[in-house]
Amino acid sequence: MKMRIARDGKKCLAVCFLMCGLVISAQARQTALTLKNGRATVRKSFQPRREADADLYFLRLRRGQTVKIKVDANGVYLTKENECSMYFELFDGAGERVFIGDDMVGIDSWEGEIKETGNHKIKVSMHCIESFTTKEVRKKKPSFKYSLVVQMK
Repeated sequence: MKMRIARDGKKCLAVCFLMCGLVISAQARQTALTLKNGRATVRKSFQPRREADADLYFLRLRRGQTVKIKVDANGVYLTKENECSMYFELFDGAGERVFIGDDMVGIDSWEGEIKETGNHKIKVSMHCIESFTTKEVRKKKPSFKYSLVVQMK
């Protein structure tokens, strides 16, 4: 059985496949953190291409636990107009933001008591990548190294 697809149908399919590829490529990398002796350390290289690019870490926390989170980055990527930095956010089990830290302004750690039991999320990403043009991003391929340390007290 031969099947023919009209020219407009082919264009529509091509656009559909392209959009699916863009959605998949913009997804964040997800990792479950396991604490050993009350501590987890992750060292990674981060190569953002879009503002939505991020690394996500999931951690089951209980109410009343005291947690310390610290992100150390290898510096900033400078352009004539912009400075870029790593930052992290902590979200509770309901998806509400508990804290945001920004390496650029020297807020690279957080310590606090967990209010609700649940799966918490730490999102590590970068400011200002959208200010680069696609050509600049492809040419310069900015890459950052960071370490994430999570401690229970």
